[in-house]
Amino acid sequence: MENGGTFDETVQLAQAIEAAGATIINTGIGWHEARIPTIATPVPRGAFSWVTRKLKGHVTVPLVTTNRINDPQVADDILARGDADMVSMARPFLADAELLSKAQSGRGG
Repeated sequence: MENGGTFDETVQLAQAIEAAGATIINTGIGWHEARIPTIATPVPRGAFSWVTRKLKGHVTVPLVTTNRINDPQVADDILARGDADMVSMARPFLADAELLSKAQSGRGG
């Protein structure tokens, strides 16, 4: 994005946050008013986990990826690939309080 932040600036920020004492960093990006809304249905599930994967190795604290991770299998795939140390989900739990138990029993999300 024109005049947007660069990845090098993102690395510098993450390293500064870590140096300030953070023990975990959430790499959530964008917002509803962004040119590409990060939670809109047309955005593929887990579409931004590549940012977290790219940041790994630049900091030593665990990294959390977020945005459009609304299915347990998507979260599991992200973790299995090593794209992130943790995933963040919120709306799926508001929509279905049994989400995890369904996933564990093979009933889907």
